[in-house]
Amino acid sequence: MNFIKKFAKEISVFGLVLLIFLGLFIYRQATFKDYKTISESRLTQMMKDQEDFVVVLGDSTDSTMMSYQEIMTTYTTKNRSTPFYYLDTSEIKDIDSYVEKTFDTNVSYPATFVIKDGKVVAKKEGYNQYYSLYDFIKENFK
Repeated sequence: MNFIKKFAKEISVFGLVLLIFLGLFIYRQATFKDYKTISESRLTQMMKDQEDFVVVLGDSTDSTMMSYQEIMTTYTTKNRSTPFYYLDTSEIKDIDSYVEKTFDTNVSYPATFVIKDGKVVAKKEGYNQYYSLYDFIKENFK
């Protein structure tokens, strides 16, 4: 009889611990948001459709861009309502001509663009810290 009580107590403790971990996992899924990686054809279509969004262009193999991706994830998690996209330039053969044709400008990478009604409203070149990115988007994406 004692064995059954002890076993039931261990199962209830195990169930409680499992329930806590499940709750933490669900909380993480509910509060975490990441930027979306898009293709150049999707980006071109979004520009033609005159959508409003923020897009970052950069090479995913570059160490600066890898650090910037962490900032982008933090931004999108804290600011869920901003449509935020990433275009990996390492997969595009002639990125400079694509950017000049699509955005009508030349930039160094990584580059952050604020697009409103399919037109470039603002651009910022280089790596940004979180608050620099936040202020840039807040000023230009209203």
